[in-house]
Amino acid sequence: MRERGFNLIEILVVVAIAGIAMAIAVPNLQSQIVSSRTRAVAESIQSGLLLARSEAIKRNALTRFQLVSNMDGTCAASATSRLWVVTQYTAVNSRGEPWLRCNVNNYSPPDQEEPCPATQTLAAYNALGGNAPSCATDPFIAYKSGTETATSVDVSATPASVGVLPGFVITFGPLGQLLPNFDGATTQAATTASIAVSPSAGVTGRRYRVLVNANGTVRLCNPDAADAMAC
Repeated sequence: MRERGFNLIEILVVVAIAGIAMAIAVPNLQSQIVSSRTRAVAESIQSGLLLARSEAIKRNALTRFQLVSNMDGTCAASATSRLWVVTQYTAVNSRGEPWLRCNVNNYSPPDQEEPCPATQTLAAYNALGGNAPSCATDPFIAYKSGTETATSVDVSATPASVGVLPGFVITFGPLGQLLPNFDGATTQAATTASIAVSPSAGVTGRRYRVLVNANGTVRLCNPDAADAMAC
């Protein structure tokens, strides 16, 4: 019985076809992975904004959503970070202020019933070194864990400052509407907001945008879509 195998030319053809298929498939797979990460970041920001709005209505109090650089004692307000915190704004609580620390060490939010006791001062908070033991110094409602990361995803929020102070902050009122942001003498009129979430430069993938209109409605959209997801 005659045995038949593959000759060298046949093997080379198969290898070439497989190489072409991989060259097509791998970039598409990478693009899908980045698109998935990008959407996850956008949906996280959308969820934080929706939570802030619902808590403002439920608590009948001003509630803030803000992007922050990190979740330790060096935290600063940001317009380009994937991390966020939701707080109830009270003038006496340092963590209700967006340009102060937001150290999450020793916390398991949500961990309080608002309103917090009106006894905390900024000086007392600073004396604690950013480690607040109770609701009086910690009006956190929720935050995006600083241990979760998404590579190749960029965030750009508008407006990117409140007055001369950098950082993205949204303040919701008891009716769920947008209210002016303020910090001492620095104020910003209530305005629509947009958070663009996109693949980093040189990386392909879908773009998303989270929009907040004047009445506080939060929407996730795709600026490149031509369907119901279009911005």
